[in-house]
Amino acid sequence: MPSEEQDTIAHLLKVEEDAAEIIRQAQEQSDKEVAAARAKSDSEYSRQYEEMASQMEKAYEGRVSQIQKTRDNQIEEYKSQIQQTPKDVDAFNKLLEKIL
Repeated sequence: MPSEEQDTIAHLLKVEEDAAEIIRQAQEQSDKEVAAARAKSDSEYSRQYEEMASQMEKAYEGRVSQIQKTRDNQIEEYKSQIQQTPKDVDAFNKLLEKIL
């Protein structure tokens, strides 16, 4: 009888070892899948980030260009208005004589 008990215990230990090996393999597979999913996710995030950053940069540059053109046009209009303003040289000279 003791031999039968020993065989049973040995069998149970073997089953436990097999179960531990299955769990270890499953954990390794899980780790690989998680790492692959993380790498894929990080890659997709980077791609989308770069795409959005590029779009925002283009929009920014377009807006800056538009503002610069508007500014340049306003300056030119102001210069034109100043140049078209009649100059009263006599009144200016009288004012200078008065001040001096």
